[in-house]
Amino acid sequence: GGGGAAGAAGAAGAAGAGGSPALLSETGLYQDIVAGTLAAGVEEYHPRFALWSDGATKKRWLYLPPGTKIDTSDMDFWVYPVGTKAWKEFTRDGKRIETRLLQKTGAGQWIMMAYLWKDDQSDAAAVPIGVQNAKGTAHDVPSTADCDKCHGQMADRLLGPTAIQLSHQESGLNLSKLIADSRLTNPPSGDFSLPGNATDQAALGYMHANCGLCHNNKSFVYSLISMRLWLSTSALGSVTDTYTYKTTVNQTLSASNPTTSTYRIVPGDPAASDVHLRMSERGTLTQMPPLGTEDVDATGLAAVTQWIQSL
Repeated sequence: GGGGAAGAAGAAGAAGAGGSPALLSETGLYQDIVAGTLAAGVEEYHPRFALWSDGATKKRWLYLPPGTKIDTSDMDFWVYPVGTKAWKEFTRDGKRIETRLLQKTGAGQWIMMAYLWKDDQSDAAAVPIGVQNAKGTAHDVPSTADCDKCHGQMADRLLGPTAIQLSHQESGLNLSKLIADSRLTNPPSGDFSLPGNATDQAALGYMHANCGLCHNNKSFVYSLISMRLWLSTSALGSVTDTYTYKTTVNQTLSASNPTTSTYRIVPGDPAASDVHLRMSERGTLTQMPPLGTEDVDATGLAAVTQWIQSL
C-alpha cells in the first residue's frame, strides 16, 4: 500500500468520530457478528460491474428502514431514505481486513467509516485515520477523508445500489426485487440493458463502475472536465447514444493535467487514447483512478482496449 492514506492527517480523531459507532458490531450489520448472522432487514447485493480494488474480494450489504422508499424520480441518481446503511467488506490475500460503513443521517448527510477487523475476527474497530498496508498486505484502509473523496462526487454518496448496477438476476437484492417490494418511488418497468455487443457492454460497464463515480454530471469533477462516464438510463439506445461515447470518442482533452495524448479516445488506437493511457498508469499524477488503487486492473484495461480497437 501507500496510496490510500492521502489526507489521513486531516481526518484524525477518536475511533467512532463523527457519530459513527466505535465497533462494527454496533452498526446494525450483524445479529451475531461471530457467527456472521445478518441483522433483520440487511440484504446482500452484487453490482453488475465491479469496482477494481487491487484484487480484493468484496461483499456488500444494504439496509433500508422499514416502510421507506428510495427516491428514483431521477433514475440515474437515486436519493436514499434517511437511515439507509450500506456496508462493504474487503478480503485480501485470504484475510478479511476491513468493512466500510456509509450511513445516511439526514438530507445529504452521511457518516463514512472504515472498520479494521481484529486478528481474532471477533469484531472490527473504527479507524477514522485509515491504515496503510493493513494486516501485512498491500491493502490500504481509507481514512474518512479518503472515503469522501470518491463518495462525495456522487449525488447521494452510494455507488453500488443503483439502477444499472442492480439490473441483473443474480441472487440477493436487485432491481427486480426492489420493484417487487415497492421500495422505489418511481419504479422502472424492469432491468436496464446496455447497448451494443459484449465488447461494448464490458467497456461501458467497466467505465460506469470505475470512472463514472467521479465522471458524472452531478460531480465537482464534471465542472472541470466535461466527460460523462456514468451511464444514463435515458441514453442507452445505442453505443453512440451514450454520454460515454459522446464525451470521449474523438474529443480533445481539457487543459487540466494533460498527458501526451490529444484525444480522450482515438478509434482503433488505444495507445493514442488518453483514457487508456491514464488507466495504464500507477504512481503518477495522471493515473486513473487517482486513489484507492496501486495496481493496474489488467482485465478492465483489456476490456477498454478491445473496445477502442473495435471503434
